[in-house]
Amino acid sequence: MNPEELETYRPLLMGLLDGELSTDEVLRVNEALRRSATLREEYEQLCADAGKLETLACLETPEAISRKLWKSPYHRFVRNSGVWTILGGYCVLILYAIYETFAEDGFNVPGLALAAIVFGSFVLLISFVRERLETLKTDPYKEIER
Repeated sequence: MNPEELETYRPLLMGLLDGELSTDEVLRVNEALRRSATLREEYEQLCADAGKLETLACLETPEAISRKLWKSPYHRFVRNSGVWTILGGYCVLILYAIYETFAEDGFNVPGLALAAIVFGSFVLLISFVRERLETLKTDPYKEIER
């Protein structure tokens, strides 16, 4: 096989290896491999290199790892238990502040703290709901399932 024919078939070797060639191209390349020892050696070297590449372990990106963790049931359980623990502590603190407010006479710090916590929570809740409603009005992707 002359050098010009080798150059014609060299780009097709990787396609043959990957299974990307049409039936006609596969027949032509196989015929060329049968006729040329040089082309056969190159194809065997490509096969050996491809086998080495398949054995390499690919490390996942941090983004892929966090996405996989975020979707796992265990992660959801941990996240939800953390949220419920914080809310439980918050409720206990508010109930304690209510108790202290009615138990003492005069100026009390827990009553003032309770008022600040409730007022701040209310302001944040109203702000969040208002922002969410505005976003829903102008969201061009609201019809797309996420």
